[in-house]
Amino acid sequence: MSKYLMFREVPYKGKTKRFNIISKSSADILGRISWYSPWRQYCFTTFSDTVWNKDCLTTVETFIKQLMNERKILSEGKEDKETEDSEGQMMIDREIENY
Repeated sequence: MSKYLMFREVPYKGKTKRFNIISKSSADILGRISWYSPWRQYCFTTFSDTVWNKDCLTTVETFIKQLMNERKILSEGKEDKETEDSEGQMMIDREIENY
């Protein structure tokens, strides 16, 4: 669980997820995590005039790694998709709640 940051999924009709990164102390939106197709991975974009320390950046990195792991789990289990989707989604939902 992060002491300073919250991750809130943004409604989006595309195939991938988007998350706003929100300050727990001010409730300001500090940045966003979204899929960047040219690099085939989730990336972090800061909003203007934000300052990040190493702990907050590590928290963002960990969250992106979890999103990429979820994507990997879901793509590997296409033949058993119902089970993998359910388990993978439950795993990431639990992780998001813990942030």
